Amino acid sequence: AACGGRGRAASRAIVASAVDDAHAAATANVQKLYDAYPFPPDPLIDEAPIGYNWRWHYPSAYAFATGAAPTDEQLEDLAILDAGCGTGCGTEYLVHLNPTARVLGVDLSAGAIDVAKERLSRSLDEDAQARVTFQQMSLFDLPDLLPADQKFDLINCVGVVHHTPDPLRAVRALASRLKPGGIMHIFVYALHGRWEI
Repeated sequence: AACGGRGRAASRAIVASAVDDAHAAATANVQKLYDAYPFPPDPLIDEAPIGYNWRWHYPSAYAFATGAAPTDEQLEDLAILDAGCGTGCGTEYLVHLNPTARVLGVDLSAGAIDVAKERLSRSLDEDAQARVTFQQMSLFDLPDLLPADQKFDLINCVGVVHHTPDPLRAVRALASRLKPGGIMHIFVYALHGRWEI
């Protein structure tokens, strides 16, 4: 029985390695695609973004999720993660709609992040620009590449999770960065519909 157990463990390790290789290949292909064609391709403008989305306004999203307004202390030390920020369209709203928040945008694509930086440099004043940073990384790297104590009150992840090779692992990686009592806005879509969670 011991030999059979070692054989099954070795087989599981081989399968796990093959899955990891497939995930790495898929990640590399997605990165190449979005480096070549940064998304979304929304135009760059020299002013605040047009319109309003309550999901990106922390006090509104918090009230919707909890039935209560956030405290002044929560708003003073507000940290927001825009996971899979792409060219920064959502990041731009997050910064404009949350004037006290520190916002981190992460994306797999360096090309998309370059566009996001340009977008925000055009629509934000210097004080607001100081509140936003960008890092190139996969959602899967969030637990390992950010400092252990870096957690977020709001995690925004629009149109990303369903493109990963392991959506459940992606959600778990996001959740690992959520402060206790924090909220996540996840938007997924498929051929027959769209769903916000």
